Amino acid sequence: MTTQPTRRTLTGLTPKATKVAGVDRLIKANRPAPVQREDTSKSLPASEREGIASPPESLTASDSVTTDSVSLAVPKYLQLQRREARIHVEQADALTMLTRRLNSERRLPNGSTVGERITDNTLIRVAIDLLLQRENEIRGASEEAIAQGLGLEPRRIGR
Repeated sequence: MTTQPTRRTLTGLTPKATKVAGVDRLIKANRPAPVQREDTSKSLPASEREGIASPPESLTASDSVTTDSVSLAVPKYLQLQRREARIHVEQADALTMLTRRLNSERRLPNGSTVGERITDNTLIRVAIDLLLQRENEIRGASEEAIAQGLGLEPRRIGR
């Protein structure tokens, strides 16, 4: 008969830090209360949805404001719509390397950084803007044809 090893946890490895009295209350007091909004656009017919105003200019994702204090505004990533894309392995690697290079260029000699953190998504959004600027030049019935029309070397998969 074999015995099962006793199950071990990490609970006892580090002592729990004691909380400073009032810190949690102070942190919660500095955060705005969550606001429940009704999404009426889904319940309206398509003809009425077109008349709904867009978000105010102060909430656009294109604006970047750097402040020394903590901002209570909605984070940039929450203002954007989530989309997924399938990309080639080489594209993912090159995108990561470019992101790392741009972020390392943000570092000042004293160790601080300037600007905002650049992510793969940041570069993808900029690339989409660049593509949309050239939308009049885009023609083709396949990815290869579109790439050739824009002067890019088309990728060939599975050939």
